[in-house]
Amino acid sequence: MNAMHLEMSGYLYRLSGRLPPGGAGYLHSLLLLSGKTESFVRPVRRPTMLQTAMIIPPGADLSAFTGGWERIMVLSFSMLQESTGGRHVPVCLEQPIEFSPGPGCSLMDIGMEISEKLDGDAPQRMRANILFQELLLALFEGSSGPNESAQERAIAQTVEYMHRNYHRSVSREQLAEVAGMSADYYSRLFKKKLGQTPVEYLTGIRLKHAKQALLSTKESFRAIAQSVGFADEFYFSRKFRTATGVSPSHYVRQVKAAQRIVSLQHHLTGHLLALGIEPYAALVNSYYPLRLKEVRDIGHFRPDLDKLAAVGPDVIFTCEVYDEETQQKARMFEHIAQTVTIPFFEDWRTQLRKVAVATGREDEAEDWLQHYELKAQQTRAALSPFTEGKSVLIVGVGNGRICLFGHRNVGAVLYGDLGLQAPDGLGDIRLYREIDYSEIYSYDPDLLLLTSFRNDGSPLTKLAIREKIRQIESDPRWKAMKAVRSSKVYSLFEEQHLYTLYSAYSHNLLLDKLLELWRTELSK
Repeated sequence: MNAMHLEMSGYLYRLSGRLPPGGAGYLHSLLLLSGKTESFVRPVRRPTMLQTAMIIPPGADLSAFTGGWERIMVLSFSMLQESTGGRHVPVCLEQPIEFSPGPGCSLMDIGMEISEKLDGDAPQRMRANILFQELLLALFEGSSGPNESAQERAIAQTVEYMHRNYHRSVSREQLAEVAGMSADYYSRLFKKKLGQTPVEYLTGIRLKHAKQALLSTKESFRAIAQSVGFADEFYFSRKFRTATGVSPSHYVRQVKAAQRIVSLQHHLTGHLLALGIEPYAALVNSYYPLRLKEVRDIGHFRPDLDKLAAVGPDVIFTCEVYDEETQQKARMFEHIAQTVTIPFFEDWRTQLRKVAVATGREDEAEDWLQHYELKAQQTRAALSPFTEGKSVLIVGVGNGRICLFGHRNVGAVLYGDLGLQAPDGLGDIRLYREIDYSEIYSYDPDLLLLTSFRNDGSPLTKLAIREKIRQIESDPRWKAMKAVRSSKVYSLFEEQHLYTLYSAYSHNLLLDKLLELWRTELSK
């Protein structure tokens, strides 16, 4: 097992089955391929082999790796790395990783068994995950490949190693060891392949992370330099000026003074609005009616690169999680303007504070949060005679699709700020989980909140939502639910996803809406 595989064996893996429609910004794909006689996988022609396996990063075009294979299977999964406080956060590979198992390992048979169990009941799905973990471990421990592609794999592994370990002391010799080459030969090969020396490439990664830290934290230059792998702030400043033409302090002042602020995610637009900033340009669609006045439209669901470049942004706010189509464009954002990446999976209060640091609105953010906490406490107190000790199930209904919301989005307010309980058996749903409507009846909450899921507000979608609700309510199990028997079912479909957006702006509106929705219950 090489250094890269050894590091990856320490991650947690969650099997997600088949890639959902539209992809997911944090899901990797395990490609199982067999029956090949000859292929051309860009940019290397492969010799004849019977089977191979590849881990493909989120957003990559799978068709670039599957041409010519007779049998293809795709399993989607997320990788989680332990973070501070025992939490686990998603990890995304930067480069594909290929494995070439020996003839004794039948990838397709194992893949079929995993797939079949994944479609079964809960014990079967657990067995599918166990088999998946065993398959990954076997690939990590036993992979060997054809000599023709060994150099490409070695370089890709060291690039991935740099992205994972840039904050540590990494030498050319260490990278050469990961690649299994002499230091001189590795350096020559790396520059030939990527146009930079390994040290130059590593410095670029460190500077990219340093820019994000400069714009989203209030750490000192010294602390930032050390956190991204530079020995001291003086060497960091020299490298920064060489790369950007300005000092770190001047760079920060430039970005904080930006007038043309562009938001590429709706929740970041919400954070900006909470700080009193209407973005110069943003995604605009009917899913999230954010009441923008003079914002320039750069796309409905995904940014249009031509429109983005045309507005001439000073700074772009985005996150690291994209769908497949946007992922392919993401590398271009930094060529258009300075890009501030706000981590998607961080708490919304942390996100708001990072947006505030990048825009020079730290005081405004703290004032806003202080007001919000007071408002949440007052709302919780006002509603406590009705909500105290009660459980609520949050069901999203869309055009033929249903989901359960977890402790993020609207759940952050209901379960977090207002202290309602999740129903027994709901489990830990990070964002949402799509379900068959019949699963609703397996829970017995005190309160039931129906809200939007993939609702664009169109007449067709509204009709489909009404039909789906009629289907749910016509089932005999519906009337047996505690919330239904006590007439404690509430709807929140107006304004589409305005109240379900995970942002400071939406949470503030949701507090008002819930108080309005449940005020009549207090007088009963």
